[in-house]
Amino acid sequence: MTKTIEVIMPHKIDTSLTKTNKTKLRVAAYARVSTDEDDQVNSFKSQIDEYTERITSNPDWDFIGMFADKGITGTQTKKRPEFMRMVELGMERKIDLILVKSISRFARNTVDVLTTVRELRNRGCIIFFEKENIRSDDTKIDFVLTVLSSVAQEESRSISTNVKWSIEKKFKNGIAHVTRIYGYRKGENGELVIEESEASIVRLIFSLFIEGYNINDIVKILNDRKIPTLKGKSWLYSTVRGLLSNEKYMGDAILQKTCTIDYLTHKQVKNDNIEPKYYVTNHHEGIIKRDEYETVQSMLKTRRPNQITKYPLTNITYCSKCHRKLHRHLINHNRPSEYVVLNCNHNPTISIDCTYPRISYDLVLGAVKDSIHELLNHKDVLDELKSMLISVSEHDDTSSLHSKRLRLNALIAAKANGLNEKIISEEKALRKEIERLENRVSFSVRSNNLLQVIDSVISDQDFVNDFLLIKSFYKLVIVSPEELVFVISGSKDTEELSSCIDELSIIPSLFSKLYIDYDLQKGIKYRVVYHV
Repeated sequence: MTKTIEVIMPHKIDTSLTKTNKTKLRVAAYARVSTDEDDQVNSFKSQIDEYTERITSNPDWDFIGMFADKGITGTQTKKRPEFMRMVELGMERKIDLILVKSISRFARNTVDVLTTVRELRNRGCIIFFEKENIRSDDTKIDFVLTVLSSVAQEESRSISTNVKWSIEKKFKNGIAHVTRIYGYRKGENGELVIEESEASIVRLIFSLFIEGYNINDIVKILNDRKIPTLKGKSWLYSTVRGLLSNEKYMGDAILQKTCTIDYLTHKQVKNDNIEPKYYVTNHHEGIIKRDEYETVQSMLKTRRPNQITKYPLTNITYCSKCHRKLHRHLINHNRPSEYVVLNCNHNPTISIDCTYPRISYDLVLGAVKDSIHELLNHKDVLDELKSMLISVSEHDDTSSLHSKRLRLNALIAAKANGLNEKIISEEKALRKEIERLENRVSFSVRSNNLLQVIDSVISDQDFVNDFLLIKSFYKLVIVSPEELVFVISGSKDTEELSSCIDELSIIPSLFSKLYIDYDLQKGIKYRVVYHV
């Protein structure tokens, strides 16, 4: 038997830009510009108009659509929604041909170009790059694309480097590109201008924190008052914490807090010793006074985070005998006789047997409210309190504190060049002096805030029963069966005061009264004292 060989020639695929048969070629086009500048916008519009006209006017082409991404980088295809929609249609075999101006308009990432071209080609979708005059069904296309897209990628890297250099040069000159932040709007020249409706909330947040409210307290207050964030959402712990630590609220600006480590992904990370930072003092008008901001920073370092204080007396009531914090306890839960008490015997693991009985929560709360009402209506007592607060608030140690901090920074820098006994000694003394000055500034700011609260309440007596007012006035409530002591302090917070309850219990009173709750048919004496 004679062996015969027959050659079966492949059917040549029609790769022309038009088809001679009756089936029309399904054609789409893609355009992209990476900025919103006028010349780019004009180019973008021209590309769209040109491609639309060319495709729709060709009788052998069926116009699938014009896909266009404006003001979006070409280094990441997944961040271009129109591009991804076009590729998806191509993968579904709904597009035969894609027209694009150049490889760099298609993508600047070599891997993205090759991967996308190959995937679409396998699905029968051809891409025509006009500037380079090449098609993705060319047998040499992978080599050509590797070279040309690498050039485009290198061009992108060069552009990124130039932009980075330009931005850093502006940073060195103290020029910042600052995004919109709560409390400010952007002026005509891009500068930060105070937005008073939001600035008042910023001042409230700082004031509440200085007065002793923890961050969760402040979050609850803002959300209860239905005050929206910049994006119209509810406040979170992280939102308030970030606001309190943002130097822009005192008028300064730290430039280059974040940096881009990969020009392809454009991913920004916290600039933690990666690139230089630039600190600009008096960059814009501040919302918060410098001493208040510095006080808050000191408090953020030392204050321990607490749980949300749902009730106005939470975390400020202490037993006069065992000095433990009083907690709310619900008695006869879900019964007609249900009531709430304050009790110091709440921790069985602590072996302190306190003989003081529990006390009605409503009785203590009623006495607190009554004492504030009495205080605000006794002009002589109020004047005495205000004069004591003014004497503390007048201490201005801000400039001295600032100079001491600058000196400390200089000593720390000097230490890096080698330890010196004299430097170590001066640094130790300086840190102690800075702590003393920080306390004085803190006292001054707290006293000034309480003065502002008093003035605002005098003009609005309906504010008396408000949750804010109780903690603004009283930093500590000392409880015994016979007497309540309400402590006002412009210099210490609750935790500091709770360590000297016996001393506070014998301070002379600003005034005292026997309070009677006729609904409860109970009464108790209270005293209001001021701790310097």
